Amino acid sequence: MPRGGVDCVASGMVAEVLNSRLIEHMADSFSAFQIARAYGRSRWLRGYVAGKVGTDPVFKTAWKFISIRRQPVWDIGCGLGLLGISMRGAGLTERYRGFDTSAWKVNRGKEAMRHFGFEEVGFEVRDALSVQIPEGATVCMFDVLHYLSPPDQKLMLERLAKAAEAGSLILLRTTFKDAGWRYLVTLLEEWWTRASGWISGGEVNFPHRRELVSFFKNRGLGIGVTPLWGKTPFGGELVVIEKIEA
Repeated sequence: MPRGGVDCVASGMVAEVLNSRLIEHMADSFSAFQIARAYGRSRWLRGYVAGKVGTDPVFKTAWKFISIRRQPVWDIGCGLGLLGISMRGAGLTERYRGFDTSAWKVNRGKEAMRHFGFEEVGFEVRDALSVQIPEGATVCMFDVLHYLSPPDQKLMLERLAKAAEAGSLILLRTTFKDAGWRYLVTLLEEWWTRASGWISGGEVNFPHRRELVSFFKNRGLGIGVTPLWGKTPFGGELVVIEKIEA
């Protein structure tokens, strides 16, 4: 795969969105530090939030797709709800629902939403496989797939494929086992998240690129894969899945 481009492009829309400068200026209207202040008095947590929102390219990239599709956003594995807050801060008003297994993270997300007074935003404590995915949504699942066991991954991918077939846009970010040294660095990060208590146990099952791409292509779906690790040493890549219109 070309390191700076898109592999297995589903449609011209994927490359067009990723290469555009659409709505990037909105980030300046609602800074990462403003968002961080909504997460309580913990300096560590505020620092984490500011750094995550300010440097992780997943947020601006998701905004681009959301602003074009204009569909409800289902954020599976939402953590602290940073996607929901940042998209509101960027002026995007689409319905947002966030789901995560961590009650304390969901509660912090709720507190932040109340702090800003954002409307039509909801969070639930729920595992990925129990989330009901509506037709015609933008489904985001960032850095979550590897926490599922291989059988549960297969079930999750089946559900995502069915959602895409029903008109939803699927945005995944995952590291692949064949990502070389970036895969090894990502494994070290996973060790840290458990040692620090940020993540409580769970599986670590990163997929193989060829298997994941083939799964969706064999269903007749369009799929695009492109690096989305920004300036970090990690291996996260964006996987975009959509129905190919005849």
